[in-house]
Amino acid sequence: MSELPVVIHVIAKLELGGAQRIAIETARRLKGYRNILVSGTGGMLDDEALSLKGVETHLLTSLKREIHPVLDFLAFLEIGKIISEELAMGRNVVVHSHGSKAGVLARLAGRAAGASAVIHTIHGFAFHDGQPTLVKMFYVLIERFCARFCDCLIAVSRSTVRKGLKERIGILRQYAVINPAILDEHLERKDFETRAKRKELGIEESSRVVGTVSCFKPQKAPLDFVEVAGIVHKAFPAVEFVMVGDGILMDEVRRAVSLKGLEGVFHLLGWREDVPEVVDVFDVFLLTSLWEGLPMVHAEAMCRSKPIVATRVDGTPEVIGEGVNGFLASPRDVKGLAEKVVKLLEDDQLRKKMGEAGKKMVSPRFTMDRLVSEVDSLYVRLLSS
Repeated sequence: MSELPVVIHVIAKLELGGAQRIAIETARRLKGYRNILVSGTGGMLDDEALSLKGVETHLLTSLKREIHPVLDFLAFLEIGKIISEELAMGRNVVVHSHGSKAGVLARLAGRAAGASAVIHTIHGFAFHDGQPTLVKMFYVLIERFCARFCDCLIAVSRSTVRKGLKERIGILRQYAVINPAILDEHLERKDFETRAKRKELGIEESSRVVGTVSCFKPQKAPLDFVEVAGIVHKAFPAVEFVMVGDGILMDEVRRAVSLKGLEGVFHLLGWREDVPEVVDVFDVFLLTSLWEGLPMVHAEAMCRSKPIVATRVDGTPEVIGEGVNGFLASPRDVKGLAEKVVKLLEDDQLRKKMGEAGKKMVSPRFTMDRLVSEVDSLYVRLLSS
């Protein structure tokens, strides 16, 4: 075949998030292939995806994150059609999906159409221990089934591999561990005027700041962040809290902040384009997730030399060394998380020491160039076999 091989990257929605960024950046940076990006509609990154040079982008109205049998079947057919058209041109076609919903449809469509290779990146499984047993088993069975139609399962952490094998999802030789990555803009150390940014955000110059960047959805447990804030504020009154992000739980977060009387020290910023500048204002970065793959917001905070307090879930301990660049606590342990935050707020030297340790861990482990190179090598190996 003389034609360039084709990679069809599939994701359910291009919202702001690590999986979406990786899908876009892989399509943007991958050389020696014809790149096609397929997504559902309504994401904040849709316009960026449509403007990618050298990338053919398809936004499908039928592709939704929620389960919808009719639309799901239509999306399966549309994805299959895109794959079949490329195969009909005599090209090798790699189908690479990201996220649980896209992973189901793209793997089935890819195998049904006869794609040269079918790959799925597990950014985090849809199931977790906090779910009702029947709900968890439903998602586990789907993942077991779809793994049969996949040549390779890319896991973002070693923990993801262990979790998958424990639930009998695929077999060991199917897995490849490729850590996720962050944008170059986070890696490039720029000195921002934090005093001006504090003034813009309405934060007192003398206040310490505890902040986070995350989607307001159950996985990230934003209400736990508010609970932690309430405890921290009682123990350390000279503190303010910043949450960058938005999502289905935003209204509940607003109510929780009001009920705790934290309005004067709480800043809900929504999604921002100046995230590195906002994170520079933080003294402590806090993430209260209930489950994760390998959250890249930690690496982004580490780039800004910020100590981290986070929940001990999935791949997080592979990024956060207890007592080295941050502290860990069990999910839902708001008291334990609050104690760690207060400890850092009270100790300037400890914050500085942990922040510097985190900064040293980031490059080259979490660079996009490294990720794309490893993915490219995987494509070459699968296509040659």
